[in-house]
Amino acid sequence: MACWADDLASNRLLARTLLDRPVVLFRDANGAPAALDDMCPHRFAPLSRGRVQDGIVQCGYHGLRFDASGACLGNASAYSSFPPGTCVQSHPVVERHRAIWIWLGDVERANPELIPLLSRMPEPGGQENIGNYLHVHGNWLLETDNIMDLTHVHYLHDGSLGNESMRTGEMTVSEKDGVIRAELWMPGTTCPFGPLEGKLCDQWNNVEWHAPSAMILDFGAVLPGEAAVQDEGGYAFHIFTPETERTTHYFFGSSGSYAEEDASLPRMIGALQNRIFLEEDNPMIEAIQERMAGRDFWEMRPAILSSDAAAIRVRRKIAKLCREEVNAAD
Repeated sequence: MACWADDLASNRLLARTLLDRPVVLFRDANGAPAALDDMCPHRFAPLSRGRVQDGIVQCGYHGLRFDASGACLGNASAYSSFPPGTCVQSHPVVERHRAIWIWLGDVERANPELIPLLSRMPEPGGQENIGNYLHVHGNWLLETDNIMDLTHVHYLHDGSLGNESMRTGEMTVSEKDGVIRAELWMPGTTCPFGPLEGKLCDQWNNVEWHAPSAMILDFGAVLPGEAAVQDEGGYAFHIFTPETERTTHYFFGSSGSYAEEDASLPRMIGALQNRIFLEEDNPMIEAIQERMAGRDFWEMRPAILSSDAAAIRVRRKIAKLCREEVNAAD
């Protein structure tokens, strides 16, 4: 994922480094998303320091213009011709699930079917808080571990998202069609927030991982003994895109089907997500990264707990997908 769709306005350039590669995103004359390497081939100026008009990007240094395919259209100077074939590398992009998705690999292997199926992503205008973004100083795999580990909530987020009563429960991990799912059922526990805050309840907290780095949490609480109805709970969306080896773009949001008197919950949950990540998750992930000091996760021989099953399965799945991609390229 490169950005939220709403972040890409017409006649506006968005600079972003993805997988160590600087790109510039914009919309073409028809409003379709486009992406180019963020460097003019003339004097290597960032194209993002120029401007875009009607889908044509103009370099801010000498005015060379490029269309969405990366082809150079020259500039307005009568005395500045340019070599045939002058161009900028373009990248396939797709707008889907309220986001802009980019492929930075071999153009011939770009496949929109690989975009995560985020069927729970709500339409605009409903009970949702979509479009949040944070730039974080942590490796994307550490960020993914954090979301796939449902049990850290009861310790790191004690008093905000979790509490001591939630440390008992039943966890299952499964995989179907490449999607890894962890389910945590916590009966007879105290609800930490929401309409049942402070009351005894039965709670669930589940997470699905969609390759390579999109996760959907569904969560909720009912009075003891009542049926847990998934669609009456809430959803949280977490998508991580590596900027560099040590920094990550974090896209997140929430939605739910709530009673009219609880219509403010999505905004409240969104604000809670933002605060908790900045004050609780991110400082811990940054500290872990500092202690690892660039060493490989597996080479450090981590002590694996049974509750790590989902996160470890995801790490191994990602490693397998990377090997398959390298082998296919060879």
